[in-house]
Amino acid sequence: MVVALCTSLMAQDFRKPINVKHQAVPMLMEAEDVGTQAVSTIPMQRGSMVQNGPGYYLEWVGLTHHNLPTNTNARNTISFRPNSQDAALVWTTGLNEAPTRGTGVNYYDIANRSWGSVQGADARIESMRTGWGEHGFTAQGEIVVAHNGLASDESGIVVNTRDNFGGDGQWTEFVLKCSPYTMSRNWAGTDLYESTGLMWPTMITNGNTVHLVAVTEQYPTAGSDPCVDRTYGYEVAGKLLPTVPLYYRSTDGGKTWDIKEHNFHAEGMTLDEINEVRGDCYSLAVRGNHVVFLYTIFGGLCYMESEDNGSTWVRKIIYKDDAFAGTPTVDIEPRLTPGTSAVYIDENHKVHVVFSGRPGRRRADDCRFYIWGSIAGGFVYWNSDHDPIDWKDLAAYSENGDGMYVYDTLHTFPKYKYFIPNLSVLGFPQFYFWNSGPSWPDGGSAPFRNQGFSLYPRVIAQDGRVYLSYQSPLDYPLSINSFYRGIFVTVSEDGGETWDVDNNTSWISYNPDLFQANWDDWKEPIYHPAEDAWEWDPNSIIVGTRTENAYPTMSSNVKDWQILLQWYSQELPFTLPDGLQHDPSLVYAFHHPLWKFPEFNRLPEVRKGLWNKITENSKPVINAKIYPNPAVDGMVTVRVDTEAPYTLTVTNIMGQVVYGTKTQNEAKVNVSNFVPGIYIVNVRTDNAVTSQKLIVR
Repeated sequence: MVVALCTSLMAQDFRKPINVKHQAVPMLMEAEDVGTQAVSTIPMQRGSMVQNGPGYYLEWVGLTHHNLPTNTNARNTISFRPNSQDAALVWTTGLNEAPTRGTGVNYYDIANRSWGSVQGADARIESMRTGWGEHGFTAQGEIVVAHNGLASDESGIVVNTRDNFGGDGQWTEFVLKCSPYTMSRNWAGTDLYESTGLMWPTMITNGNTVHLVAVTEQYPTAGSDPCVDRTYGYEVAGKLLPTVPLYYRSTDGGKTWDIKEHNFHAEGMTLDEINEVRGDCYSLAVRGNHVVFLYTIFGGLCYMESEDNGSTWVRKIIYKDDAFAGTPTVDIEPRLTPGTSAVYIDENHKVHVVFSGRPGRRRADDCRFYIWGSIAGGFVYWNSDHDPIDWKDLAAYSENGDGMYVYDTLHTFPKYKYFIPNLSVLGFPQFYFWNSGPSWPDGGSAPFRNQGFSLYPRVIAQDGRVYLSYQSPLDYPLSINSFYRGIFVTVSEDGGETWDVDNNTSWISYNPDLFQANWDDWKEPIYHPAEDAWEWDPNSIIVGTRTENAYPTMSSNVKDWQILLQWYSQELPFTLPDGLQHDPSLVYAFHHPLWKFPEFNRLPEVRKGLWNKITENSKPVINAKIYPNPAVDGMVTVRVDTEAPYTLTVTNIMGQVVYGTKTQNEAKVNVSNFVPGIYIVNVRTDNAVTSQKLIVR
């Protein structure tokens, strides 16, 4: 892609942020998507080249049509192999039909500094339909877990193990089931069945020990009344409940499980807490025998802690507002409540937690939890040296006469020391809405509603620094009709005590193939207290490349000061229905040394154009020959005049990727299933590029 360049005069433009008014809406558990064919003509992003730079490595590694990697928290899908910089990542693959869903896997080879060939949207390791896969290395091999969501006595977690590293050897597969319990296919409880279902697994490994938490099946339908007691569900202390979190442990790499169905109620996890746990709203961290199970509830955030490798547990409170428990008898005024969250155990066994904030409230005699998913809430940092958080420190709303709550963009959550404001790429003190900017939520953006504004944190703490990765929306005019998102890493230089979001943030997805702008005429905004307004010119920024980058996750382990990031990218924002969609998303992997954050793509330097270093025009063109061309059927040969490895993608005239691979020398492309028409064959090496037309008749 080419960055468009132009110049404009700086206009004197005084703008005030909008005081956004919002009516809270009830947050209801959504049923797992089983796939609907959504037809779209949205042009997809062209396949990206491998991007190498000083100390970083970015590569496209896979495709999927499934655009919902998580319901809540970023998950353990990318990690280093023990005692090596070799690595693996997984993601939920799938075409437009639910039965094609599964877990794709790719491997990073440190010797060649390269991931494997791009995995297609129909690649999976399981023998059956699955979703929400996670990967872990063990002392002797690797393990992948995912749920099959069968809603029957064959339902459970599909476990695949093998005793080799890096893609060698055969997988051994079995289904890890729960004890049978009664569920219903409708809310009325008139269509009952016996289930062994476990869903939405999260897993972490340490040596041959595997720690896993999954939940029992949810109620079958979204949007129904959650306040009515059910006559079906998984029983805990005499109460039938959905989505009960259950802990499992294996000490032989996942082949057998010595602890099963531990529900944490005996350790103090209340029935209200168990009832409020939902899919993916929990995370695991491990260091040696120290294990933490973090879970989000409507009114707070708690964790279970074990110091004996999962044998016994103690409940700890981070933020718990008892007014949110049960059904309140009076209205509960708004306060910031946890959305997505992450946990990490550092080398000194201190527990570090970050959660995204979302305003929430409760109403008298109503069991529902009401949220403002469209209001910017920022992040909150906490560690185990801190006292539990008081909700009064997280309140920043006032009610006006019409019963709506006004969000004050200039005085957000000032009481809590460890509040991290929403990022402004343009250098404002926090993210602002503008009268001329995009609205929120954008087109009913189902994947991101209800959780907050900046989402999917992952946290690492090492040698006195804390690293936070996440996605955040891009300011107007970088976002236009709908909000686009970017991938960021913010660093606290003093162990989490202070967070300088603007000066200590790297914009990871700022890249010529993903997002890039011309900043030649940009000037930093100036605040005028007398007018309570900002002077700036949004027309001075010219965006050349604009894509959506979302659903990030960061490796839970660090090897030789290196970390890994993974995320999804597509041409337009994720505003299509949850789950399967017509257009594919690209899965990216990013490899980078910790010590080069936040110097890499530091925001103030990005705004000066100092990271606009790589453009398509600056790359030499390599020679490639395609034959037969035109092609009628069968195989097409692409011969490239280079001995270097290259990425080959074929796109249709709408920019949709129809084929992709990484190879060397000569490539063969089967066009038998291509719709007749014109295609573009793109060949990219680290240092060169070419695009040629292919006609299929």
